[in-house]
Amino acid sequence: MTTEIPDVAIVGGGICGLTTTLALERRGWTPTVYETASEYRPIGAGILLQTNALLVLDRLGIADRVREAGVPLEESLIRSANGRVLTRFDLNRVERADYGYGFVAIHRAELQRILLDELDAEVRTGMTCEAVTDTEAPVVRFTDGTQIEPDILIGTDGINSVVRDAVAPNVEPRALDSIVHRAIATVDLPEQHRTRGIEVWGEGTYAGGAPIDADRFYWFATAPESTAEGRTDSRPTKAMLRELFSEYPAPIPSVVESLDTDAVFSTGLADVPPLEQWHRGSVVVAGDAAHGMLPFAGQGAAQAIEDALTLAHEITAYGETTAAFEVFQDERKRRADRIRAESHRLGGLSTIQSRVGARIRNLAVGALPDAIFRRARRRRTSRTSLPETTASDRQSDIR
Repeated sequence: MTTEIPDVAIVGGGICGLTTTLALERRGWTPTVYETASEYRPIGAGILLQTNALLVLDRLGIADRVREAGVPLEESLIRSANGRVLTRFDLNRVERADYGYGFVAIHRAELQRILLDELDAEVRTGMTCEAVTDTEAPVVRFTDGTQIEPDILIGTDGINSVVRDAVAPNVEPRALDSIVHRAIATVDLPEQHRTRGIEVWGEGTYAGGAPIDADRFYWFATAPESTAEGRTDSRPTKAMLRELFSEYPAPIPSVVESLDTDAVFSTGLADVPPLEQWHRGSVVVAGDAAHGMLPFAGQGAAQAIEDALTLAHEITAYGETTAAFEVFQDERKRRADRIRAESHRLGGLSTIQSRVGARIRNLAVGALPDAIFRRARRRRTSRTSLPETTASDRQSDIR
């Protein structure tokens, strides 16, 4: 056993980076986080945390705080644009009865606040990673001229990861022919929608969301890129949103009417193609940097959170980075790649730009037995994806 704890640097202070930091701290490590943003501010949209994410947060001792800060959902619906229910998920029956947790919708900033409150680690903001110039003995250069040489470098810096370039060079995100809009709407929801998540599959458009507190709703929607052609500002206008979504079933029209379009975040949709490997030397990537996925399975944050616990466990168990990273990749890559592929397929289905194709899709989805969807949910929620040991690992286990 060594007497000195290795120096761990985590580049990227989003959900994956902060959760990884917390999981390492629970095991006696003292990582340092380097985050691009100049400060953590209460901006952004919402996150739907599915059961598997909450199981990890329970291991870390913060699941109850997350549930209190968000809205536990009782059911989730997928509807067609004309209001027909294509499938319904009873989250109380299917999830809580089996796992102890259902789904929680929460503002991203609230989840970040909870994670930051739990940390003792130094979180350095305003630190934009420019390059990683070595992987065996990592050398990390930041745009302000700072250079660090940690023993272990963990890249959790998102879908456009700089750290990933050192592990898997020349990998570029692949785009989907759609734009996604996200926002938090302040709206008075009817009673039946206050604990319900919803998705609506239209013809080339897709919308949905969930309540994140008593009067706020996390809204998201996609539209073909052609709706933004010729515009210098990607933000949608209220008239555009009305044209696309005014005929959708409740509560989407009332949510759209309540939106402040200046507060809508609009981006392209993309995911990361499968990587051959997630690590090189003493450098490893996790979360969106390793397997950034489209949002249609609602698993992006959950898979990043699973990565965090598994990576912290393997680093603690093996110490020597090559062995730890190989086991981490073996434990996580197949599952994350499968869910990323599932999300890609769902994205293609839910954004079909053909009226005939959309009708065929809706008929097919509506005809499928609920058991098929429940099995798909269970595959995403498997307990076997989590390490057996809990957050009670101690510093004495570090080798």
